[in-house]
Amino acid sequence: MKQNAIAIVGIALGVFAPTGSQAQVTPTFNDVVFATVPRDAGGTINVMLDIYLPAAGGPWPLVLWIHGGGWQGGTHNTAPGSTQLLLNAGIAVASTSYRLSGDAIFPAQIHDVKGAVRYLRANAATYNLDPNRFACWGSSAGGHLSALLATSGGVAALEGTSGGNLAFSSRVQAAADYFGPTDILHMNEDITTPPGGFDHDDPNSPESNLVGWDGAGQGLADIKANLTNPNPPYPALVALCNQVNPITWLSADDPPIFIGHGTNDTSVPMKQSTRLVDGMFAFSLFHDYRIIPAAGHGFLGIDTEVSVRSFFIAQFSSPVLTGDADCNGVVNLADVSAFVQRLVNPAAFDAAHLGCNTMNCDINHDGRTDGNDIRAMIDLVIP
Repeated sequence: MKQNAIAIVGIALGVFAPTGSQAQVTPTFNDVVFATVPRDAGGTINVMLDIYLPAAGGPWPLVLWIHGGGWQGGTHNTAPGSTQLLLNAGIAVASTSYRLSGDAIFPAQIHDVKGAVRYLRANAATYNLDPNRFACWGSSAGGHLSALLATSGGVAALEGTSGGNLAFSSRVQAAADYFGPTDILHMNEDITTPPGGFDHDDPNSPESNLVGWDGAGQGLADIKANLTNPNPPYPALVALCNQVNPITWLSADDPPIFIGHGTNDTSVPMKQSTRLVDGMFAFSLFHDYRIIPAAGHGFLGIDTEVSVRSFFIAQFSSPVLTGDADCNGVVNLADVSAFVQRLVNPAAFDAAHLGCNTMNCDINHDGRTDGNDIRAMIDLVIP
C-alpha cells in the first residue's frame, strides 16, 4: 500500500498573483530615535526606527527590517518592497538604522540592532505590538545582522547597551537572511562565480572596514596571515572576526531562519549561506534554504518575497504538527501530496498554503525538509 501511495502522489503547481503593492509605504511613526550612541572618533549619533503598523487589530507580531549597504551605507528610511504584503497579513514592520562602519567598528552594528529590539519590546504597548512574536529580516549586510541577531541570543559580548531597556530581551522568534555574509575570513575562498569587483581581503573591503583593520598593509589578508600569531594585535583581531560571524554563535535554542541566495551573486558567495545552513543542520535547527537560479545580489523575485511572508506568518501563528503538510490540523494521505509539492516546488507550495508551517514537513526532525523525510512521511501516514 505504501508503494501505491507513493505512486499516486500528485504535484500541484500554482501561480502566485501579488496581493499587495510593492511601492514604498509611508511609516506610521517616522524617524523614532531609540538611542544616542558614540562614534569611535568622538561625538554621538542618533539611531532611529521607522515603524509601520497594520490598519486595524493588534497586538501585532513584528518583523524588524535591517538594511544592507556593506555596513558602510544604506538607510532605515527605505523599508523592503514587501512591507505592504506583511501589513496586509497583520504583521507590523520596523526598519532600523545602526552605526555604519565609518561611525564605529563592530560590534557597534549588532549592539544597535539589539537595542532596537529591546526598545520595541519595552514599548510594545505604545505601538500595539506582541512582544512574544518578534522576527528580523535583512539583505546583504542586513542579512548578516539578521542572522547574527538570531544566533547570538543571550551572548553578552554582542548585547551592548544601545538605548538601554536592558531588562528586556533582544531575542527574536524567527529570522530571514538574504545573502548575508556568515564567515568573513572565508569569503574569498568561497567565491565560485567571477568576483564582483572587489577583494574581500583587501584593506578597502567592507569586511576590513567593519573590523577596523583597513590601513595600508592591513585588511583581512593580513589577519588571515597571522591567525596563530600570539603577538598583539592579532589575537584580538582574530577574535573580533570570529565574533562577526553568525555561525560562531549557533546553539540548539536558536529560532528558525529563512535563507535566500541567488546563484549569480558576485558580491557575497552563495557558499556563505551554505555555511550557515550546514551549521544549523548540525544543531537540528529548522531552516528554509531557497537557492534562486540566476538571481544576483539583489531582488530574489516575488515568489521568494511571498515565501518569506508565509514563513513569518507560520512562525507567528501556525502550530507545529509533524506530518500535517497541508496545515489542516489532520495528518492523512492528502499530506503526502502536499509534502511532495513542498519538496519539489516550494514557491508554489507557499502560494497555495500561505502561512502553513513548513516545520510540519520536517518529519525526521533534522532541521530541514528534504528527501530524507520521504520514507518517514509515508511511515507516518500509513502505519
